[in-house]
Order: sequence, then structure tokens, then C-alpha cells
Amino acid sequence: MEQPYLIENKVFEDNRGVFAPLPLNYDNSDNSELQKNWVQSNVSFNPNQYTLRGLHFQIGDKAQSKLIKVITGRIMDFIIDIRSESPDYMKLYTFIMVPNLELFVPKGFAHGFITTEPNTIVQYLVDNDYSPESEGSIYWKEVDELRVLLGEYESDMTISEKDFYTKNFN
Repeated sequence: MEQPYLIENKVFEDNRGVFAPLPLNYDNSDNSELQKNWVQSNVSFNPNQYTLRGLHFQIGDKAQSKLIKVITGRIMDFIIDIRSESPDYMKLYTFIMVPNLELFVPKGFAHGFITTEPNTIVQYLVDNDYSPESEGSIYWKEVDELRVLLGEYESDMTISEKDFYTKNFN
């Protein structure tokens, strides 16, 4: 059963700014699950600090693995194991993400993040096509640990209407 994990990459900084490559060919056998047919690359620009996105997932045949990378800025990334057969069912994982890190999120996990700096850009690859019918979400306040962890940011959060409710999750 696949588990989430962080990957540390090189970031190159100079007087022009930052260059942060996102490798797509992982030869290391420890990262064999990264040898995927990534079908889409998404970029999320977040001008406001404390922008909350998630917790999102896809169900059934449209479930997605994700490879998350911060291009600029910083996020607190959080995922929840929603695989009912997993011994870690409903376990929350949190990661502080900066440009030299990538996070592999296997299928069967709900994913979200909050920006902790303004003008944060996040890129993520997915290995399956998006399907509105298979889309699901968990409202962050329904997860006790997240309610405590993110509560101090609530009055400053930027959040979409669709992230205010849970969908397709029992």
C-alpha cells in the first residue's frame, strides 16, 4: 500500500531569482511509484497569505495520485488517508513545503494546503483525468486536528465556496 512522502530536490538561487526543476524521470528504486504517466500539470497562484485549498480527492476509477511542488512561497500541506481498508484510515499528515521539496500523495488520500506566505505558487501533477462526478472533498473543520491546527488562521482565510462543505465522503 503506497504511502505519502517528501522528496528533496535542488533549488538554484541567484540575483535573477529561483530556478526549481521538477524532475519527471525518477530512476531511484525507492521512488518507483513516481514512474507514472502524469496526465496533467496544474498550477495554483495564490496572491493572499492563508489561502486554503482542499481537502480534495477523486473516487473510483478516477482516483488520482499527485506530485506537489511549491514553486515560490510556502505552504502547510495536509493529507488524510481515506482508504477504508488502511490501518492509517483518517490519519492526518502535515508537511511544511518550500521550493526544494516535492510531496508524493498516493491515490486514496484527500489533499489540501494553506499558504503561509503571499504570492505562493504551487504546481502539482496528477496521474488521472479530472472528473466532476468523481470529485470529493472534506470540509477542514470536520477534521478535529485540522480545526485546531488551522483555527488561528480562520479569520484571515481566503477559501472558495465549494471548500465549505464535504462532498462524496461518508
